[in-house]
Amino acid sequence: MAVSENLWTQQMWVIMGRFCVPYQVLSYNNGVVSSNPRVSLLYPMPSRNVSLRLQDVQEGDSGSYRCTVNIFGSQPKNNVYHLISLDLDVLVPPASPSCHLQGVPRVGNNVALSCQSPRSKPAAQYQWERLLPSSQVFNPPVLGERTS
Repeated sequence: MAVSENLWTQQMWVIMGRFCVPYQVLSYNNGVVSSNPRVSLLYPMPSRNVSLRLQDVQEGDSGSYRCTVNIFGSQPKNNVYHLISLDLDVLVPPASPSCHLQGVPRVGNNVALSCQSPRSKPAAQYQWERLLPSSQVFNPPVLGERTS
């Protein structure tokens, strides 16, 4: 007579948080999925695919994620453990740059053209270009007119 074994599964996603302290992001235990407003499973459980969906991704979501799948049998020798990790590095677009002129733009003076963006990940790369002058008409001084 064959005895059917009572099996139950546990799947969970864990992120290595600050200071390498792991914390659970989402879990599935015996038919119950934990609740997290920004994190869900991509497919309804039970499923062989335990893909994780992160909504409204933030820079703080960056980190190493570990997926653990445990299958527990009625006897410890029948238990199965699988885990895999992957890294998530959330990119942050640069904020609008703030640019300004430092110094007095007069012949012989030094000036600095400053441009910075308060945040970006990876760090923004900047490039300066001198644009062609717009259509400008320079009138030569009239004969006898004093120039300063």
